[in-house]
Amino acid sequence: RFYDDADDRFAKSDVGLYEIDHLTHNVKQGNMDVWSGFYERIGNFREIRYFDIEGKLTGLVSRAMTAPCGKIRIPINESSDDKSQIEEFIREYNGEGIQHIALTTDDIYQTVQTLRDRGMDFMPTPDTYYEKVDERVEGHTEDVSKLRDLQILIDGAPMKDGILLQIFTQTVIGPVFFEIIQRKGNEGFGEGNFKAL
Repeated sequence: RFYDDADDRFAKSDVGLYEIDHLTHNVKQGNMDVWSGFYERIGNFREIRYFDIEGKLTGLVSRAMTAPCGKIRIPINESSDDKSQIEEFIREYNGEGIQHIALTTDDIYQTVQTLRDRGMDFMPTPDTYYEKVDERVEGHTEDVSKLRDLQILIDGAPMKDGILLQIFTQTVIGPVFFEIIQRKGNEGFGEGNFKAL
């Protein structure tokens, strides 16, 4: 033990994040099969989800891979056009790579508030997003005003497979940023939020 007061230090610095949920890997158009094959060969990863998302301004194709243990998940994202955030990342990063690291919490409201209090900046969400939350995620029991105040996103199907809550930081390491995610039964990656934004 390096510090006698390690427990006190940890309690004071704890923001409620406890594990990596997933890593999102952005790849150039046409390279999704190359990278999914790479993960299959090196770690026996398998595909758990595939989706083609058309957003308001741009689109993407995503193949989510998982390790045999189910603990390591890597969505591989490929842009459907040249103006997407994926292509922007690839230009800024000078190539393919991990775009963001998603960290899990059991209380996203407390975690986000604590991080904001400590100076963390998050990507803004337009107010119009929250006007359609009840319609888009019918049957959820979250407080929409609280979601709006903290700029937290919600996705899923409460009656079918649950919801997830998520928020993204501003870029913190070059073009890389973090996602804070709380899963309430939903194992997706917020595909509905991409469409809604």
